[in-house]
Amino acid sequence: MQPLMATDPIRHLTGDPVATILPSSTLRDAATELAADGIGLLVVVDPSGVRGVLSERDIVRAIAEGIDLDVERVRDVASLDVQSVDENTSILDTARRMIDAEIRHIAVSRRDVVYDVVSIRDVLNVLVNDAAPASAAGR
Repeated sequence: MQPLMATDPIRHLTGDPVATILPSSTLRDAATELAADGIGLLVVVDPSGVRGVLSERDIVRAIAEGIDLDVERVRDVASLDVQSVDENTSILDTARRMIDAEIRHIAVSRRDVVYDVVSIRDVLNVLVNDAAPASAAGR
């Protein structure tokens, strides 16, 4: 298989099922899910669809404000503004979008429906590997 390039569509980095959580779940439930799956973001969903995202940062901020993890609900701290890119957006353009929005995870959508999330680590791996042959040749 060919290594991915910065110009490839972001859909090539998708594949794992997106991790979701209900808005009524406690923050402890969310933190437990993040830790168990080794991920940094949960998509908040209810029967009508995506309602937001909850990141590690959101939980840390809530803890810093003194919340009780067993009382506070996901819906009370989740980010409602879900940053997303279309699955055909290039990996490089996705990286630019993430930098501009100052986020570490971005939702990937197909026909305006979120179906996966990619992390900045996923994107950076491609960008570094794509640049590596050019860097090595320039030495």
